[in-house]
Amino acid sequence: MSFNMIKHMADNGRLPNCVLFYGNEEYFMDYSVKYIKYKFIDKSYEDMNYAEFEKLDSLKDYFEFVNTFPFMSDKKLCLIKEAVFLTSAGSLDKKDEEKLLEYIEENEDCITVFLIKGGKPDSRKKVVKKLKDKKAVFEFTRLNEKELTKYIMDEFKKNKFNILPADANYMATNTGYLEYESIVSLYHVNNEINKIMSHNNERKNITSADLDMLMIKSVESNIFRLVDTICENNKRKAFEILDEMLSNNTPEQFIIHMIVRQYRMLYRYVLLQNKGYSYNDIMNKMKIKNFVASKLARQATRLNAATIEYYMKRFLEIDRKIKTGEIDQRLGLELITNGIIGG
Repeated sequence: MSFNMIKHMADNGRLPNCVLFYGNEEYFMDYSVKYIKYKFIDKSYEDMNYAEFEKLDSLKDYFEFVNTFPFMSDKKLCLIKEAVFLTSAGSLDKKDEEKLLEYIEENEDCITVFLIKGGKPDSRKKVVKKLKDKKAVFEFTRLNEKELTKYIMDEFKKNKFNILPADANYMATNTGYLEYESIVSLYHVNNEINKIMSHNNERKNITSADLDMLMIKSVESNIFRLVDTICENNKRKAFEILDEMLSNNTPEQFIIHMIVRQYRMLYRYVLLQNKGYSYNDIMNKMKIKNFVASKLARQATRLNAATIEYYMKRFLEIDRKIKTGEIDQRLGLELITNGIIGG
């Protein structure tokens, strides 16, 4: 993980004086900047030794700051929040570029952090090449299931709370963080952790019941739960989950779309399983993560391909009736939820 590497380098005085952070895990990028600031900038002299710049059209103000000596400190720190000029979408004029290249080579008094959030640097640019040569480019990727589970356990443990690995994994797979193209960040996960700790401050033990009661589950997680209960013919629980989703302002048509999507995935999983593919082969072929595959595998034990085909035909019929105005979306959704249309 890039943060651990940066922390180690900062602690041991080996952090390059110009670094580039990029990637789609905003929390650890921000946390790394905060740690560098904590390590090198005395709060008493922060106004003199720390500067932030947003998107820059030129580097004039930047050079004015970095070319003055630190005040009562070994280092200054400069943060450029949107270093678009290091991506394919932006550029520097030749004079600024040459000056920055020279500065990266000779600078000793100021640490500069260039940030690119949600994008990546253009490796063809001279400045990016120079930073890579100095091993000063760090990518912050999203955590996988194992890493997120460990992160959750560590956060609880750090605050003297106990949580079982299975419950930490349950939380990891239900926050929405791991879902395809998810916009849920570790900031959201941390909010959920803090909320659960606040509620359990007396007991210090986190249980699965606490998670079910307090967590805001992602739409995809709720769809899995909804399909589970429909497969089990547990209508009461199915309508509880449906009501929870609707109370969170999830659009009815979107819920229908997600249920249909879930059954299509389940159908494909069953077909591949029937063809003799192993669990790992199916996961690779469908390009799905382990926690999704495990839920599909569980649901596949309750339904065969013919039954799923029948359900999907009925879904299409209900969708047709909604679109032609024969029934409204809410009724269509309730028909689907009610034991798969009374099938």
